[in-house]
Amino acid sequence: MSLYLAGERLVLRSMTREDLTLTLEVYNSNPDYNLLRNGDDSVTLAEVEAEYDSTLTIPTGYWLALCVADRLIGVMHLIVSNPSDQKSWISMLLLHSDYQRQGFGKEAVSLVEQHCLNAGSRNIHHGVIAHDAQALLFWGMLGYEQYRQVQAPVGRLTQPVLLVAKWLDEAS
Repeated sequence: MSLYLAGERLVLRSMTREDLTLTLEVYNSNPDYNLLRNGDDSVTLAEVEAEYDSTLTIPTGYWLALCVADRLIGVMHLIVSNPSDQKSWISMLLLHSDYQRQGFGKEAVSLVEQHCLNAGSRNIHHGVIAHDAQALLFWGMLGYEQYRQVQAPVGRLTQPVLLVAKWLDEAS
């Protein structure tokens, strides 16, 4: 299954295996995130490939490439309807460090929120590593509110994760 969403500056498209080398660059441009997620400041191509394969086993799961002028600048995992809870989830959003704080993350989230709304979702969820203050601030500024804390596997580690959600409406 393929997905293509276009915004003002950004295109979100289904990733292919050929994109994984560039995806590795996105991950490794964010050593602080990798430390939070894995206890190590870098990831390997084999780890990215395994994550890619696991996400694609979900029927409405997508690995999305965030592109500006055909340059891959970020990645997102989107689950339009999770088989276990029927909720929409953005299970990951990661921008190359050179493209952060320029509105690309906000635009990407807006595009998938609209896609999920069009698909019948009334809310969308995300899990934020509890110790990731920057991510908590980002999701809060987009209107996501915390509703629960859980211990969950994130990358190589199991740690506190704050579950956040946003109600979607026609104005999203």
